Amino acid sequence: MYSGKNSLGPRRILPRFGKINLRIALLFSLLFIGTILTLFSVVFFLIDRTLYNQEVGFIQHKLLGYWALSQAQGTEAFLKGIQTENIVLEGTPFFIRLSDRENKTLLLVRPQGWRDFFLHADQTLPQAPEALITLETPTLPFRLVVGGIPITGDLFLHVGTSTEVRKKTLTLLIRTFSILLIPLAGISFLIGSFLTSRTLAPIQRLTERAQAIILTGDLMERVPPPKGRDELQDLVTLFNTMLDRISLLVHSMRETIDTLAHDLKTPLTRFRGAAELALQAEDPLRWKTALEEGIEESERLLQMMNTILDISAAEAGALPLRLEDVDIKELLEDMVDLYSFPAEEKDVQISLSLPDTPLLLNADPNRLRQVVGNLLDNALKYSPPHTTVYLEASQQDSLLILRVRDEGEGIAPEDLPHIWKRLYRGKQARKIPGLGLGLSLVKAIVEAHRGTVTATNDPSGKGAVFEVRLPALTKS
Repeated sequence: MYSGKNSLGPRRILPRFGKINLRIALLFSLLFIGTILTLFSVVFFLIDRTLYNQEVGFIQHKLLGYWALSQAQGTEAFLKGIQTENIVLEGTPFFIRLSDRENKTLLLVRPQGWRDFFLHADQTLPQAPEALITLETPTLPFRLVVGGIPITGDLFLHVGTSTEVRKKTLTLLIRTFSILLIPLAGISFLIGSFLTSRTLAPIQRLTERAQAIILTGDLMERVPPPKGRDELQDLVTLFNTMLDRISLLVHSMRETIDTLAHDLKTPLTRFRGAAELALQAEDPLRWKTALEEGIEESERLLQMMNTILDISAAEAGALPLRLEDVDIKELLEDMVDLYSFPAEEKDVQISLSLPDTPLLLNADPNRLRQVVGNLLDNALKYSPPHTTVYLEASQQDSLLILRVRDEGEGIAPEDLPHIWKRLYRGKQARKIPGLGLGLSLVKAIVEAHRGTVTATNDPSGKGAVFEVRLPALTKS
């Protein structure tokens, strides 16, 4: 539920740009650029290999063509054919070198621009049919790829082509990519900034809401959850739930402080009145009586404070528990013996019903005694004479159940939802001395043991029923 106020201001598409936004946007941009670079590297490699394979294929095609010509028409036809070969106008420029058994050049045909590769007439090339040879010169930006094949036992033919087309294509590709890289980086950063800002907008609103709470102390306003179902919506929901819980705890704390202040006022007033009257008298007996009353009132206040501290610690999950294996049957028998005397004074009987099988718990025995003692004390307070308080224990599957039932007037329906609150006392309870903390302590201790406790009126219309459910200890 959201309040009508809105301290968050007009809703923005882009919240304030912070360090997290910048880091995520930069990370997005780096990932985008890295992906682009990876794709470019793959494309660059594929184009380079494709053009290289075209060069090799062209050389092999020429070599096999000349070899087939020599085999089909003889050496003279072959020599005549390569001498009349147009090495420039065919489409892909290439060169031809024919050498003898001693690797001396017999014929060299080459484009005019490739003369720097063969400055000396006696320059030789390896006569390796299976190898590709690469020629380089510092005066030209490209290289020559050369392959060879033996034509006859005395003749060896070399055919080569340049990497100029491949060089120009790859250079143009790199230049184009370099020009586009900076705009792509900028666009990726802007897109990353926009997406990051939109995504982190709920966190920004959370920050503003937390700042508003710190400045104003107002816990009534909530952060609107973002659209969709994701982790940020869960975070906003959790934050709003936390605010609900804090608001409830603050409200409960204020009520507790108000009630506690009211309940402390009476014993402190009596304490002060008795001390003032004792000071006005010169009677030592009166002084002794005032001190006894002061000790009694201070003991009552100390008991109230300790109980409130135990309840607060249990509700906060910080109640110290000394867990051990407890036989609940022995514990209940001891508690019945302890409360038999106050029961006799009120002419009330306590009936204990236990099964024959063992009832074991892993619990703090002293805290369990507090639970049973408070429930028995509560039942005895509201039991009229000549009635019975029933204490039962049983086990159902993995749960141990304790039930305390009296035969009094029961709990007023309007009081049932509030009896577990600290210092709450119904109309009937106000007639009987007490602190209003017993049931709160019972609930806190039971929940600290991962159990539950409920209160209902008996269906017969006579008395109230308190039921405690605790995890039983099962032995294999």
